[in-house]
Parts: sequence; C-alpha cells; structure tokens
Amino acid sequence: MSNGKHWPIGIITATIFIICACALTIYIALLQPVQEDADMMLAYHELDANANDIIVANIIFNQKYDLTYTGEAVSQEGSTLSYKLVDKQGQSINNAEFKVILSRPILEASDIVLGEPRVDNGNYIFENVKVSKKGRWNILAKVVVGNDFRHINLKSDTLDKGVYEYGLDKPMRNAGANN
Repeated sequence: MSNGKHWPIGIITATIFIICACALTIYIALLQPVQEDADMMLAYHELDANANDIIVANIIFNQKYDLTYTGEAVSQEGSTLSYKLVDKQGQSINNAEFKVILSRPILEASDIVLGEPRVDNGNYIFENVKVSKKGRWNILAKVVVGNDFRHINLKSDTLDKGVYEYGLDKPMRNAGANN
C-alpha cells in the first residue's frame, strides 16, 4: 500500500458510497406521496397559468364589494365560520355563492367541503364546523356575485385563535387588517 495504491482504492470506495447514498435518497423520496397544494381551489399548473386573471378578478371584486372574514378559528369541538359581504355603499349582498373547503396543508385526503351557508343580512354563516385533527388548516373560499368572483384563503390552527389571510396578492396577515 505504500507504493500509491491506496488513493485509487479510496476514490473507488468513496464513489461507490456516494452512488449508494444517491440511490437510497431516490428510493426514500419515491416512497413519499406527492400532495399537490390546492391553493385557490385550483391545481398548481392551472393556478400558475391563470394567476394574473385571478389577481385581476380579485381587484375588480374588491372595487365593488367588501368581503371580511368574521368567523372563529377552526376547532375540533366545533366553530362558526362566517363572512360579511357588502357592496361599497354598505348594502348587504345576500345572493352570493360561497364555496368553502377546509384542507390540511399537506394531506389532500382530509378535505372538508362545507355545505350551503345560512345567510343573514350579508353574513354567510357556516355553523358547528368541526375538523378531524389538531393542527393547521386552510380555509379556502371562492365567492361569486354575478360575473365577479374572489378567492379568500385563510390559515387557521386549532391551537391558535387567530385567523390569517394569505394569497397571491398579499403576504400572510391578520384577518382583522382586512379592511
């Protein structure tokens, strides 16, 4: 070994080790399921292709209406999720369509699609909403009034009473700053 044969053996051993480590990493990665994020209730590629249109639709909607989340954080015991929708003159809008989905940030299989809300003077109320697991939940909503629509995406946690808005056009912030 003193005649210089230890360098090639070391390089070959290191190369074999690196190839085995890469193969193991690929094998472990293939075992993990891929979960697409359904932000704004759209698949990633569809959202990416239509991001500008969605942002423009949100701007147009916000010029005509004020949409505010007035509900509670999600809970395993049950909570009330509610939205207040009025036009710019302060008149209640009672004919909007609300589609609301509660989803886990990672697990698509645990989505909860909420039914029709109770409407009371511009307040769209989903009562006794229970989530199945502790932790973070996304409250994804799409509001349609006539030809205008807007997405409102909220983050909530069963351990935190705050509800925070996020989306393409804004960083995550407290929903109380939504006015």
